[in-house]
Amino acid sequence: MRRVLVISLMLLCAVSCSEPNPLVYQPAEHPERVSVAYLKFLYRSMPVRVDRALQIEGYVAANDFNGNLHHELSVADSTGGIIVRLDAENLYTRFWQGARVAVRCNGLWLGSSGGTIELGVAPSGEYEVDPIPNDDIGLYITTDSTCQIKIPARSITIAECAPEMVSTLVRIDRVQFVEEELPKGWCDWVLDSLSGEWTRVATTRHLIDMKGDTLDVRTSPYADIVITPLPSGSGSVEGLLGYFNRRYQLRVLDGYHVQMTDPRF
Repeated sequence: MRRVLVISLMLLCAVSCSEPNPLVYQPAEHPERVSVAYLKFLYRSMPVRVDRALQIEGYVAANDFNGNLHHELSVADSTGGIIVRLDAENLYTRFWQGARVAVRCNGLWLGSSGGTIELGVAPSGEYEVDPIPNDDIGLYITTDSTCQIKIPARSITIAECAPEMVSTLVRIDRVQFVEEELPKGWCDWVLDSLSGEWTRVATTRHLIDMKGDTLDVRTSPYADIVITPLPSGSGSVEGLLGYFNRRYQLRVLDGYHVQMTDPRF
């Protein structure tokens, strides 16, 4: 009986290991597993290198699928989220929203962009961290291709935005876009002095609630939603909460998460 069991285990290992899958989750040999909140706590108002074998584990809260994030992912656990900067395109094909990921942080750097903590490599210019080179992404991030969940957004009001929610998904209820911005759409157009052509630029719009509180909504000109008008009603908007220059801001991932079906208040 024991011999049969040993042979069975050997056969199972041979089958499962015959075709290595680079997307299968492989934890580091002896990592110190820490929370996202703990990792972000290590940042001290200037770029800092992670010199310990730390590993965070969580889920992809947001990727570049709809164009409003560029060269970055948001990785979140129950304690918060962090932006991971990556020098690659079409990250959504490798890191699906809701996929479980592990990020080995030893040798990476923590920095800030306007107050939002980011993880990347050593800075070489004006930014506090540079994106992880495409060829090195697999050294730091592994994905469990068998585990994917639906990431719930936390339902809050504008006044309830808090530091621990930055880089996580939130839903802001009972809001509307300010009336004077409705005709302008998601992004402004500017005249390119070199090409002489009009082009969209990253733009901030504003949500307002019934108490008069406002929240910035930041949209990339490459986001899918820019081809649609700003919704004129009131309701809820879901997106990735950010923080820039002492102001919270929301990045809407796609039009499906904008539910402005109620009359304006």
